[in-house]
Amino acid sequence: MPQVRVFADTNVILEAFRTRCWTAITTHFAVETVEKCVEETLTGDPTDPRHVAVPPAELHAGLTARHPVTRKELAALVTRQPGCMTLDDGEKHLFAWLHASKLLPSNVIVVTTADKAALLASNGLGWISCMTSLEDLARKAGVGRVNLDALALQYREDWLSSIKTKIMLGVIP
Repeated sequence: MPQVRVFADTNVILEAFRTRCWTAITTHFAVETVEKCVEETLTGDPTDPRHVAVPPAELHAGLTARHPVTRKELAALVTRQPGCMTLDDGEKHLFAWLHASKLLPSNVIVVTTADKAALLASNGLGWISCMTSLEDLARKAGVGRVNLDALALQYREDWLSSIKTKIMLGVIP
């Protein structure tokens, strides 16, 4: 059976490192991202109390693939789904690569995000059923309760389920 491919954005990668779930998740799943998310993950203001220092070697060792994104792919995404224009750069690049690759929706692809705007865009692209929480991935990877309890609200299954339901019902337009 092929390993499940997980496409993670910058925020999910940072939260996985912050809660020490990264190694378990990348051992259990084939985690992929785009170059922009790698760049964002490895930068930031170290004086910011929310800054998560990610060891580059550990990040690279955990990734199965990191994909480049072209301007043409970005343009094709925002032409298809104008709401993607407002996404953070990492999310926009990730969605552009996924849109260009035509992998979604598929039962072997899982995309994680913790951003309402990205979830709205995923719905417009027909991908909302592919979205899963970091908590769900971590649990499936065997991460212990202590680490799961440390996850911020927007990375939890209850939060994601609630937002997806509201989007599908039109409560969040």
